Amino acid sequence: MIPIRDGAPDRRTPGAFAARVLAVAAATVLAGAADPAARAPSPRRGEDLYVGAARLSAGGAPCLGCHGVAGRGLARAASFGPDLSGAFAQYGADGLDAVLEDVVFPSMAPVYRGHPVAPDERADLVAFLAEAASAPPAAPTGRLAAGIAAAAVAFLAFVVLIGRRGGRTAARRGEQS
Repeated sequence: MIPIRDGAPDRRTPGAFAARVLAVAAATVLAGAADPAARAPSPRRGEDLYVGAARLSAGGAPCLGCHGVAGRGLARAASFGPDLSGAFAQYGADGLDAVLEDVVFPSMAPVYRGHPVAPDERADLVAFLAEAASAPPAAPTGRLAAGIAAAAVAFLAFVVLIGRRGGRTAARRGEQS
């Protein structure tokens, strides 16, 4: 028998109560996952967004397309926009968040029009720029030294090859005279 309360079936039975508790718990978990404040900003995720290893959710261009960060190697040496190594010191967390939320720079407006940076992405990018501002410049890696050495060897081989051909050509001209 279903108990009646105030002229309607009483839905406070143990089974109905358990179902409501589970529904509220699931909604809370899902809301927390969608809420940017539910997780701490991640400098690693910010770096991935900055360099384009992770895509911005609205499809905007990665920062590295135009901006470099000093001391982060050749891969981060873009030159269209200013270097952002000191951006955190200049604007602070709130200033950077505001700039990323409402892009005011004329060169950036067409790139991000219709592609807003999401709040959690802004928080991650600000965390990365804060970390980049406080970190000492990275020393050149072994890959950089190996690349420079390989380029030098290739250049010397080219010079030697041209030198040998030039000597043969001069000797042939002497024979024809």
